[in-house]
Amino acid sequence: MTHSHAPRRRTDQPAGRDGCTDCSTPSEPVRRTALPGLAVPAPTGAPVIRRQKADAVRYATDNKIDITVSKQAVLDYVNDKGNDKELRKGLLDAWNLNASSQWVIDTPADLAKASDNPFHYSNFTEYQDFTKSTTGVSVQAFGGPISAFYNQGAPKLGSQAKNWGKSSLGDTYVSYIAGLRSGGKTDAVIARALLDFDDSVLASHLEKRAAAMMTVTVYLAEEWRKQGAAKIYRANLRLIAAGTKTFDDFLTDFEFIGSAQDGRKQVGRFYDVHNGDAELSDMDDGEQQVYNAMSPARDEDFSSEDEMRTEDKKNLKGTRLFAKKHK
Repeated sequence: MTHSHAPRRRTDQPAGRDGCTDCSTPSEPVRRTALPGLAVPAPTGAPVIRRQKADAVRYATDNKIDITVSKQAVLDYVNDKGNDKELRKGLLDAWNLNASSQWVIDTPADLAKASDNPFHYSNFTEYQDFTKSTTGVSVQAFGGPISAFYNQGAPKLGSQAKNWGKSSLGDTYVSYIAGLRSGGKTDAVIARALLDFDDSVLASHLEKRAAAMMTVTVYLAEEWRKQGAAKIYRANLRLIAAGTKTFDDFLTDFEFIGSAQDGRKQVGRFYDVHNGDAELSDMDDGEQQVYNAMSPARDEDFSSEDEMRTEDKKNLKGTRLFAKKHK
C-alpha cells in the first residue's frame, strides 16, 4: 500500500511555515550499515575474511557500489576522492565494523575530520544549546552570517543584504532555489555544493546567501521542529546531485516545506522503516527513492526526543511523534 499524504501547501510561503501554534517561520538507508548479527550471510565456503566483512558486502550491494569486496578493493574505493564522500565513508564504516586490527582500514585524511558535516546535530552547538530563551545567535555558513532567535516554538532565521554583497533574497524555499540557480549552474552541481558545504562552487553573493539560508533553515529550524529533517534533506540532495531529481521535485518531496507537521509525519514514516515497524513498500515511490538515497542511519538521527532536549526547552504543543515506536 502507499501513504496518503496531507494536501501540499503552497511552496511560496515562508520556509518551514507550520500554520500551527508550535513553530514559526524561519526569516542523513535509510541504507543502514548492518549491525552485528544482522549481516547478510556469506556464501557457503567463503573465506573467513568475506564472512567477517558481510556488512561491507551488504553496504556495497545496497548502494550499488560496483566492486568485489576485498580489503584492497575497499581501500582503493575509499581512498579515491572521485567517489562520493558519503559512500566512501559508509563503506569504510561497514568494513571496519568489529574488524580485528589486522583488517582495519585507516580513515583517509579528508574523511577523518570530527564530522564531514559541521551542522550535524552531534557537532552543531547552536542547535544543541538552542532553547526558548535563545536570542542573538549568529551562524556562519557559506561565507557569511545567518541570525537566529527563538520565536513561537522554533528558531527564526534571517540574513542581511549588507553582509551578502547587498544581494536581495526572499525567505521561502522557492526564493532560496531561485537564488541558488541565479548563477546558471545545474541543479546537480548546486546540490553537490550544498552536500559538501563548498562555497567555492557558488560564485555570487546571492548564490552563497541562498545556500546559507537553505542550510541553516534545515539544520537548525527544521531539525528543531523534528530531528530527521536533515537526514531526509541530504538524501534529496543526493538524488539531485545524481541527476535523478531536480530542485523542483525537492519542493514537493521535502515535506517540511509544506508544513512542519507534514515533515514530522514524514520523519515518522522513515523511522518506522528504519526500525522494521513498516515495510519500504508501504511508502510511496518518491519516498522509497529518498529512503534508498540515505546514508547509514542510527536511531538518534530520527528521534531528538530520546536525546538532547527537554520538554521545557522544546516548548512545543500538539502531536509531534508519529513513528510507531512512540505510540
